[in-house]
Amino acid sequence: MPCFDSAVEAIHQKGYFVGEQFWPASEALAMTEACQELKRQERFRPARIGRAQEKQRHEAIRSDLICWLDSDLPAPLQHYLDALEAYRQQVNRELMLGLDHVEVHAAYYPPGAHYGRHLDRHRDDDARTLTAILYLNQDWQTEDGGLLNIDLPDGSQATVLPHLGTFVSFLSAEFPHEVLSTRRDRLTLTGWYRRRGSPF
Repeated sequence: MPCFDSAVEAIHQKGYFVGEQFWPASEALAMTEACQELKRQERFRPARIGRAQEKQRHEAIRSDLICWLDSDLPAPLQHYLDALEAYRQQVNRELMLGLDHVEVHAAYYPPGAHYGRHLDRHRDDDARTLTAILYLNQDWQTEDGGLLNIDLPDGSQATVLPHLGTFVSFLSAEFPHEVLSTRRDRLTLTGWYRRRGSPF
């Protein structure tokens, strides 16, 4: 499990954190293999956008497949959830964000998949507070596409190569972002911390 001090400090200072090679490679590889096994078990489903029963598939906006990490998980993925719990506790202790729980899914982007610019917080629901993303892709090159672009308050962008072990976290309501079209299989673990009193 990594030390989250640098992530928490970055969230405090500027609202976002990008840590390359942040997660131990051996743990990230084990999570990659676990997600690939879930894919072989056909547990991934086309991602939808919207809330609850209103969710619909809109491939022009989002074309990845997802698997929610909620039960019957391989050990490496359960260990990841345990690490996210430690991150939640540290953020609450140091930044007092009142985070209650995290919802996490694995996201698989086949070649050609993308996710258009969006915010992680719904317009009529302010529960999602902090986003956490871990990338699980070995030997990723710029020409492979699939980059994450994060819009920053000064009008610039932070561009993230989705390489194995890179960890990204940001305040969910403040940073529009997009996933550019990928040219090879792309795998991530994406989670959103919700404030106390907010249901799933």
